[in-house]
Amino acid sequence: MQKHDRRGRSLAARVVDVHAPDGRLDEAALDAAAHEHRARDVIEDGQQNHGRFLARGGVWGRSSACPSVAPSDGRLRARGCLASRPGDLRSSAAQMASGELSCRRCGAAIGEKARFCADCGAPVVAASDPTVLFMKAPSALAPTTPVEREPTPASASPNSRLPPMRIPPGTLLSGNYAVQSVLGEGGMGVVYRAHDSALGRTVAIKCLHSNLAGDAEIRRRFVRESRVLRTFSHPHVVSVFDLIEHDHLLGIVMEHVEGQTLAHHLVKWRGRMPFEEVREIFAAVLDAMDAAHRQGIVHRDLKPDNVLVMRGPGGELVPKVVDFGIARILEGTTYTVSGALLGTCRYMSPEQVKGDKTADHRSDIYSLGVTLYELAAGRPPFPEDNHFALMMAHVQTEPSPPSRHRVEIPPALEELVLSALAKNPGERPQTCAEFRARLLVAVDEPAPGSVALRPSNTSVPPLATVLRDTDGAEAVLVPAGTFLMGPDRREVFLDAYYVDRTPVTNRQFALFVQVTGYTPADESGGRFLAHWARGAVPRGLEDHPVVNVSWDDACAYAAWAGKRLPTEAEWEKAARGTDGRRYPWGKAEPTPTRAHYGGRHRGTAPVGSYPEGASPYGVLDMAGNVWEWCEDVDDPAFYMDGPSRNPKNTAKPRHPLYVMRGGSWLFGAQSLKTYSRTRFEPHYRFAGGGFRCVRSAR
Repeated sequence: MQKHDRRGRSLAARVVDVHAPDGRLDEAALDAAAHEHRARDVIEDGQQNHGRFLARGGVWGRSSACPSVAPSDGRLRARGCLASRPGDLRSSAAQMASGELSCRRCGAAIGEKARFCADCGAPVVAASDPTVLFMKAPSALAPTTPVEREPTPASASPNSRLPPMRIPPGTLLSGNYAVQSVLGEGGMGVVYRAHDSALGRTVAIKCLHSNLAGDAEIRRRFVRESRVLRTFSHPHVVSVFDLIEHDHLLGIVMEHVEGQTLAHHLVKWRGRMPFEEVREIFAAVLDAMDAAHRQGIVHRDLKPDNVLVMRGPGGELVPKVVDFGIARILEGTTYTVSGALLGTCRYMSPEQVKGDKTADHRSDIYSLGVTLYELAAGRPPFPEDNHFALMMAHVQTEPSPPSRHRVEIPPALEELVLSALAKNPGERPQTCAEFRARLLVAVDEPAPGSVALRPSNTSVPPLATVLRDTDGAEAVLVPAGTFLMGPDRREVFLDAYYVDRTPVTNRQFALFVQVTGYTPADESGGRFLAHWARGAVPRGLEDHPVVNVSWDDACAYAAWAGKRLPTEAEWEKAARGTDGRRYPWGKAEPTPTRAHYGGRHRGTAPVGSYPEGASPYGVLDMAGNVWEWCEDVDDPAFYMDGPSRNPKNTAKPRHPLYVMRGGSWLFGAQSLKTYSRTRFEPHYRFAGGGFRCVRSAR
């Protein structure tokens, strides 16, 4: 039933078209409509009964969605509401007649109790929300610059704890920087991805939270530190390009790094980052910090979260230190970052904990020592979760040796880490240059394929494409580079290596047993080479792949031959190449001419019997015949989201299971996919399991 006021007039929303025949707004009709609606609907007996109006596409009508009221001059003003096209008349009228709210970002209809817009995901906010600094136009007539809201009322103190400010995508800052998305958010501010139209590049913009940007002293320090950092440049430091300073906004424009934090990188290694990789990354960080310290710049908040790791053009890992000067900006103020003291407690130096105003660059060296301990041992030296206990540990407790948590750590590296964690600054390495020199000696084996630490004047001879190994195997080169790994086809970089063209045969394994006298010592040894008669290879099976060998047996053979088992990533790249194909031969479904599978025959086939199933590198039998052992401990999460450079899962759980790849003559076509995998105990032996070997190219 339609509602009426006490004078008998309908309370349904009135809609008036104020367009001229040519589609333009008719100013006279606009004034008349505004005057009529103000007289009839807004002012009644001296009171405003219906409140607010909405202007959309030349249509006037009542709506609580628009933060505007009819002023006394007879014109309707829609502050923050934008007119859309005349073609929107019908939908706009329907919205107003039904009393629907509309999104302040995209203009879509919003349900009465909705908290977010169903079209763009924007939160439904009150018109007086002080954290919304910009209004965004509907896409039809979106402006190139943001429409700024009225200033926050004076009663809202700039030091009040306001929620983080969010800038909508599409907002143009300082005339050049178009905001695209949010990259991250921390205790101090929000980092946005943006496009620099002046130089045609992607940048990152870090904007302080409202409660910090409103503090005059913090603003002064922020501007000062930003100007200092603009004069400092280093290949392993995120560059600062520009400063943005407006009434409601304070931010710095920085180099955009396509990478992840060092903390995340360590998590991908499950706390067991290879020492060569630790050397490669940390030496570059120390080089950057040495350059900063020589210019009088102290970081004060060094930690894995403030180091970004990206991949260089040659596949090398390139670290970039970020957030210089952030701790200095807040130093001595009443502000805290997410409830913690300045700097992350886990990486604070003893002198920072004590509040020593004379703390110098050696405080950074202590924080770097904590970080290096975590990279080498897989955990920080003081794991306490209580802030007070953690800070007291930095001051009073000696850290346990890293080898207690990772036994294979080089002794010289352990000694260096502990010296960097000395309570007395005078007992630490006195400069980052000294720290770096000792690190290079402590881990003296260069990372395979490392570019960052290789002398620039060293010429690298080309690699042979095929090798003949002493065990009789023919090995083919898989060049360094990226490939698409797993069912999700994530990009992974591998250094160059050689892989056996075919699995190890009975003939090759018999030579190993004859020369070494190898016999397994595990309880399942009775299954060892169970298909051999009286310890000899059956006639006719000499060139078949060896089976009934465990992971331990395969490792023993590889060590004897001067090789090793392939990592899971190396096996997969050799099988599928760089284009992410489903089968070694491509997309076509398996056929009996491409692979030996499905139990069609009672046993294995001679190696190399299916040349039509060759991989892009000419490697044979990567699908079917026998499952092949890999070096990795099985962890599906590591496989799907492990490191993006030379991944190898060496974690040793109490009962490890090791990966096998490739399918076998016993299994169906599903097992032949290049990303199919299974796992078994290291002592497991069966008639469908064999292996092949690889060796590093350098």
